Amino acid sequence: MKKSAMLGGALGILISVIAQLFAVVDDSYTIGNIGFLGMLSGVIGVIAGYQINKKNDVALVGLGIAIILGTIALSFLYLIPTILMIIPFVKVFNKR
Repeated sequence: MKKSAMLGGALGILISVIAQLFAVVDDSYTIGNIGFLGMLSGVIGVIAGYQINKKNDVALVGLGIAIILGTIALSFLYLIPTILMIIPFVKVFNKR
């Protein structure tokens, strides 16, 4: 679970950076400006993934925020990181 959440966060950061680079090339700053929000959600996802075994409540809130912010920021581009973070989110939620 921990590795899946951290991988989802790291992949979210990578996809957000790539979206930013394509926005600079295409001069379409709509995805580029929101890409910063995607990077922020990736960082929150990595931190929440690290907290899974220590503080379940913090991890649950962090993963929820990361999933929602990433999906709002990059919509379909954030699909794989969302799936990778939903799996540990559901398992941590069921442990409570």
